Amino acid sequence: MVKGFYLISSTNNDEEQLKRKENEVGYFKRMYKDVDIELMCFEDIIPIAKSDFNGKILLTDGEVDCPDFVYVRAYDLGDKQYHLNAVLNMFKSLGVLCVNDAETKAITSDKLLTMHKAMSVCKFIKIPKTILVTPEISASKIGEIIGFPVVIKVMHGSKAQGVTLINTEEELENLLNIVFAAPFDDQIMAQEAILSSKGRDLRLIFGFGKLIVSYVRINEGSFTSNLATGGYAEEVDIPDELLEDALRFVEAIDLKFGSVDFLFGENENEFYLCEANSTIGLGGIVSAFENDDEEDEYLLKFKDALPF
Repeated sequence: MVKGFYLISSTNNDEEQLKRKENEVGYFKRMYKDVDIELMCFEDIIPIAKSDFNGKILLTDGEVDCPDFVYVRAYDLGDKQYHLNAVLNMFKSLGVLCVNDAETKAITSDKLLTMHKAMSVCKFIKIPKTILVTPEISASKIGEIIGFPVVIKVMHGSKAQGVTLINTEEELENLLNIVFAAPFDDQIMAQEAILSSKGRDLRLIFGFGKLIVSYVRINEGSFTSNLATGGYAEEVDIPDELLEDALRFVEAIDLKFGSVDFLFGENENEFYLCEANSTIGLGGIVSAFENDDEEDEYLLKFKDALPF
């Protein structure tokens, strides 16, 4: 029997979110009859380094057998991020499969770093012009470099939060005056607006170097393509060149299981990198396709891709 921890946080989990994650644990159990996986709050794990490892993981209220793998579903952690990183680094040092590890999560949570990593390996995928916004850079300078409209993003945002489309220099100047007038514990970046992709994007989901599914997310009432605000999904085929480039990128950031999102350019088979996500849940993916038969079909695809 393979033992796994489904790592979550003790915070940011209301009743609905917790139920969703319990359902995702159920998906694992449906897929793998020989996998014993349980919800585990990473805050309850005590990271430790020592030479005489006895096969046990220390908890705040005892100890448990070391798992064979951990699947991470903790995000938006603020000052708890170091604790999670320490837990993952400990598991990695013990030979535990981490899906995904601390280094990969650090890359995907930093949108600018994600772009820099892609620049070094991608030949077909385009990179939208992106700059770090600091108090020293004026709205007019941003407009000079990128042009308007421009997309302003919180560097470590998720679920389409902290993303806004700015149409004019005056709007941008007003926004920056507000951002830099008050304490702010994150960075922001300005990015070229790919208007040809408004309300839609392309999501590729990979598992251990294999494409599991590719689908377009469409939200006709929003600038972003977020499914939670009324969007829907349609499975699509993708060009070989895109897949080859995406696989190079996934390998470069050691993304064992996660998604890579792309925006549609003005020309056919023209794609811009949007972001990568190393913390995804099976529930959100299978629910994008309403047919129950399709749900089982996607679970089978995941089963073939994950090495459990």
